[in-house]
Amino acid sequence: MASIFSDSEKSAIESLLDDVHDTFKKNIFVYVEEVTSVDFSDTQFNPIYGRSFNQAKTAKDKKLTKHTVEARVFYDSQKDNEFIEEIGAGSSENVVRIKVNYDAKELIKNASVIEVDDERYSLVSDAEAIGPFNNPYWKIYLKRDG
Repeated sequence: MASIFSDSEKSAIESLLDDVHDTFKKNIFVYVEEVTSVDFSDTQFNPIYGRSFNQAKTAKDKKLTKHTVEARVFYDSQKDNEFIEEIGAGSSENVVRIKVNYDAKELIKNASVIEVDDERYSLVSDAEAIGPFNNPYWKIYLKRDG
């Protein structure tokens, strides 16, 4: 299907949108919980129980890794009440909308905690692709913890 924009116009518009993102982005922190690897060369290791024979029960070794990603952050205090009730946020002050690139979206979908402006948030929505042509950015809603 023919487009009303030429390829050069599309790339110019995408370049302008990238400039907007670069102008208003800020660093947010994404914490991903990772399980440490297990030594399977130990012949006494039992993968069902997650430990070696005669070893005391221990919690799995988990490590919280901090990643810094760039995002545009929107504090939308006028969000409709139906959406707020649906995600269980209590009020619109507890909801933040962020726009991130693909790599950041992939980190966020596995995140345990997301830190925005020294506040802890958790993921409450799936990522939604946004953009006029190639969808270079993703919109995600977060809910304040606590």
